[in-house]
Amino acid sequence: MGKIVSIVMPTHNGDKYIRESIESCLAQTYRDIELIVVDDGSTKDMRGIVQSYGDGRIKFLRHEQNLGMARAMNVGFAISVGEYLTWTSDDNRYEPEAIGTMVDLLNADASADMVFANYYLIGPEGGRLGEVRVGPPEWLYKGNYLGLCFLYRRKVYEKLGGYDPEAFLVEDYEYWTRAYHAGFRIATLDRSLYSFRLHNESLTGRYDREEVLRREQVARDKYMPAYLRYSQHGARAFRKGDIPGARNFLWRSLILNPFNYDTLRLLALIYFPRRVVETIRNFKRKTD
Repeated sequence: MGKIVSIVMPTHNGDKYIRESIESCLAQTYRDIELIVVDDGSTKDMRGIVQSYGDGRIKFLRHEQNLGMARAMNVGFAISVGEYLTWTSDDNRYEPEAIGTMVDLLNADASADMVFANYYLIGPEGGRLGEVRVGPPEWLYKGNYLGLCFLYRRKVYEKLGGYDPEAFLVEDYEYWTRAYHAGFRIATLDRSLYSFRLHNESLTGRYDREEVLRREQVARDKYMPAYLRYSQHGARAFRKGDIPGARNFLWRSLILNPFNYDTLRLLALIYFPRRVVETIRNFKRKTD
């Protein structure tokens, strides 16, 4: 028997797609999994759907009230036994070799604590719309470039604890940023192993993109070095045309770190003629 992988699946009235999601877990070529489905106060018979599979690898828990995705995931992880952990949504699906491929990487690379893989975008009926490649972990200070297909060692959970209920809509991003800040090493796989479904009924589909970005910034600000935080606030002020505000944030960033290229570039755009800015850009390209 190999190392057990615990997959937590929170659901709230997710009857439309959950069978597809469950079946993608049970169909993994890596068989040593436990699937923990946490029904977060559904008004529909999620228990009946889940228990209809009769697979001993499935565990079912239920909240009588809707407590939110983070709390549902935390309840699931609290009873998990796997050496490797992950979670998935009730409307997404894994490729059959997803778990095994990520397990192989963690088994082969003892220095890696977490692994993230590329993923597909699919429509409501499951047709592929595109592919998303994950970025390097350093890009977490810019946004959620690690994404949706991941596996991590239990020691990450033991040190960080559960997901933050206050990080609504960005529970995953807040956790990845927290892990990166805590010094865990993050590896990436240039292979698509997961499908993320785009549809209006999803949690993120019901909220404006600007609201998600705002919440990402709140999560970032908790862990980001001050010079980066000021630089990003300056960039947003610049894009909005608030030049005095941009200057204020950018100079504060520069004082803390005089060698941050993004800060220097934006200050150049504010203070120098375009000809000088182009000279700086050309020099940067030659030295990269």
